[in-house]
Amino acid sequence: MATAGAESRVAELLGREDELARIYELIDGIGARGGALVVRGEAGIGKSALLAAARERAQQRGATVVTTTGTLSEAPLAFAGLHQLLLPLLGGLDLLPDPQRQALEAAFGIAEGDAPDLFLIGLATLGLVAERAAETPLLVVVDDAHWLDRPSVQVLEFIARRVESDPAILLFAVREGLPSSFDHADLPELRLAGLDEDASSALLDLAPETLPPDLRRRILEEAAGNPLALIELPVGAAELGTGAPPSGPLPLTARLEQTFTSRLTSLSADVRRLLLRSALEDIEVEPESLGSAVAAGLGTLESGRFRFRHPLIRSAVEQAATPEELRNAHAALAEALADEPDRAVWHRAAAASGPDEAVAEALDAAANRAMLRGAGDVAVSAFERAAELTAEPQRRAVRLYFAGDLAREVGRSSDGVRLLRVAQQIGLPAPEHAMASFHLEIAGSTWSGSATIRDFARIARELADSGEGERALQALGTISVRAYWERLDEETRREVAAISDEIVLPADDPLRLYVLGSIDPLGRARQVIEHIGRLSPVGMTDPEQLFQVGVAASSVWAENLALPFLRAAAAGARAQGRLSLLAHTLVFEAWADLRPGAVRQAITRAAEAARIAEEIRALRYLVAARLAQAIAGAEQGDDESSERLIAEAEALLVPLGANPMLSLPAYARGRLALAREQFGEAYEHLVRIFDPSAAAFHPFVRGWALADLADAAVRGDGDLDAVRGYLTEWEQVAAATRAPHLQVQVAYAAAILATDPVAERHFRVAIASAQADWPFYVARAQLAYGAWLRRHRRMTQSRAPLREAAETFEALGLLRYVERARRELRASGETVRRRDPGAWAQLSPQELQIAQLAAEGLSNREIGEQLYLSHRTVESHLYRLFPKLGVTSRAQLRDALSPAPSS
Repeated sequence: MATAGAESRVAELLGREDELARIYELIDGIGARGGALVVRGEAGIGKSALLAAARERAQQRGATVVTTTGTLSEAPLAFAGLHQLLLPLLGGLDLLPDPQRQALEAAFGIAEGDAPDLFLIGLATLGLVAERAAETPLLVVVDDAHWLDRPSVQVLEFIARRVESDPAILLFAVREGLPSSFDHADLPELRLAGLDEDASSALLDLAPETLPPDLRRRILEEAAGNPLALIELPVGAAELGTGAPPSGPLPLTARLEQTFTSRLTSLSADVRRLLLRSALEDIEVEPESLGSAVAAGLGTLESGRFRFRHPLIRSAVEQAATPEELRNAHAALAEALADEPDRAVWHRAAAASGPDEAVAEALDAAANRAMLRGAGDVAVSAFERAAELTAEPQRRAVRLYFAGDLAREVGRSSDGVRLLRVAQQIGLPAPEHAMASFHLEIAGSTWSGSATIRDFARIARELADSGEGERALQALGTISVRAYWERLDEETRREVAAISDEIVLPADDPLRLYVLGSIDPLGRARQVIEHIGRLSPVGMTDPEQLFQVGVAASSVWAENLALPFLRAAAAGARAQGRLSLLAHTLVFEAWADLRPGAVRQAITRAAEAARIAEEIRALRYLVAARLAQAIAGAEQGDDESSERLIAEAEALLVPLGANPMLSLPAYARGRLALAREQFGEAYEHLVRIFDPSAAAFHPFVRGWALADLADAAVRGDGDLDAVRGYLTEWEQVAAATRAPHLQVQVAYAAAILATDPVAERHFRVAIASAQADWPFYVARAQLAYGAWLRRHRRMTQSRAPLREAAETFEALGLLRYVERARRELRASGETVRRRDPGAWAQLSPQELQIAQLAAEGLSNREIGEQLYLSHRTVESHLYRLFPKLGVTSRAQLRDALSPAPSS
């Protein structure tokens, strides 16, 4: 009754010449390049046959092949699929850096350790794949990938996006119509349609018996080119004795399941019971116990286990069972797997016929074990199922809250929203209710954070009053960055910030500084700056705390203080594989570099932050990263990319409605117009940030834009009286806060807005006040001063500040400012030779970052570990960028990246 294996393979590949050609092209090029492909199609369409053909082709080409198959029973088990896949590669564990090796060992339960970050597990897996691929090309094949546990899928997606330069191919088979993480993976796909009429007819000719013409025509219509249907429907029709395939408006998958179900009726009750357990869990069976199932063509016996011939047969076995039979089967499996608690608990849950607190607590424990292994997705499922088995309402709500909060953390936004909303409807304790409201708003398409922030302040006050100071501070920390952006009145800001004063913690506690700097920058800037000025990143090991200090400093216009902490935080986040923290840190680091004009550093940090933020779906950080990259690109003359990046950021922000982050695109457009020397347009964009009635208004972003607004107004016929009014306001803020970025901007703006009798004195003050940490403002003041001297016919005196300005702009990567300074020099009468803009400007941000790290002496492997790339990918980038820089060795990189001399 069953089709023989070889005949089946030939049958399943009939009419697949084009699909085979695409897969063979990928396999045949494996020595030169890597890649990934998702083979997608309905059940029975031939995905597994194509993957089998790929395996054979790869083995013929001398490649190593590793495979796994997703199973529904292992979907709730942390990294079950990845562990099975990597078993042949685990001999290379000792070649990995210790943090990566330890992460993978923790994920697989090989050794205990701190909960690893998912992306550190991904980097470790990438290392194993790259090491094996360096020996022989590697083909990774995952069948029924839609049933893999989600942490395994996330790691494999991470790898698939990073093997383009390695001799490694990843193939995934995914069933159409079933939800899967691969639905949004943005990987190349091969979609399998039904066979054409000729191939369908040829396949039907392979049926063991000649079919009557009417039945043949009916089967061809019903099968719609599905190979499995063309093989099984004739057999099913004969077995049912109907002379025709099942009738009625059933989907093809259901018809096939019905065909397979019909074969179960001839089996004994004991065989059906054992088949059901085998369908629910991969268990050992006695060979003779399922001989009749093998004879019925339902599967084969391999190594003491029953292998269903097709997943639809497994599904048919489950569909045919009654609810009581299913519960009994799960109960039996739970007892049999008692020594494997993570497997057993899911069977206990499935066997429960109603609320069961004991099973719910066991699921809580399973969730906690999953989190220790870095599998947050598995923990989400465990907490949600535990909630379903919980009778007491508030306990059920809290479990749903845990599930929703975790779902949000692991990037499952829609699941997080669903779970948090249900938890709130059931009834949460006040702190959890406030947290849920905050996260729901963040995930939503609106911006109404003021009320949520006040709710948090109330909760924090209650926690502080009840002696839970640390928890109160954590509540405030959760909303700190959001509070910075929110349009709160100053009284509310003072009241919220004052709550932290009542908490008994050191005055320089990083979280306290983070809260104060973000929630009340104007009122607490001086306090925050004084405390941070006495701190050092040396000796601080927690990247989260380093990040908090860096953000606090950035929030109070002290980027010079922020950068050392942010750089250390980024290094720590990289080492620990904490990709979310790294993305957040890189965004703040990019802006902290950008404001003092260090665009060569800013553009690499911003581009990397954007890549990671997109990968982890951090929308607001993606917006900020793209805008920072746009500004840096504009300063280097890349107007087209800058316009595109700003437009992309606006497309993400505008659906949120009127919100304070709209100040960032306005700022970016103003900086782009300034770089183009379109000063009138720059003024129109920048002045909106200062206008309380405009959508782009923001009280603190004004403190970033003061110098730029003054430049635009002076050169673009802006409203100088209005700008002088803003300057007066910010002079008072700078004096009160002693914020260094405000002080240098105030000095610069005062100089270029000054009238001639006092202008020179103001220029000298501006140049002197910005010397230490603000070379960008020194150079801007020198450029403006030199131009002022030239206009007053003091040509000789003008040349020295103009030359110094040009050199500083060159060092910072501000190519358009360089050209402006050189024009002024020529106008002063100095001979200015042709300028080479620097070969580094031809590099993409990622190429520039790799070149900078290589110039610092890092090996390809070390660069790869920092940037979450394989060392071969790094090698490939270096191979391509060397000719762009005109170098032939790593030793020449430092000079090639140095400011280009005039010639």
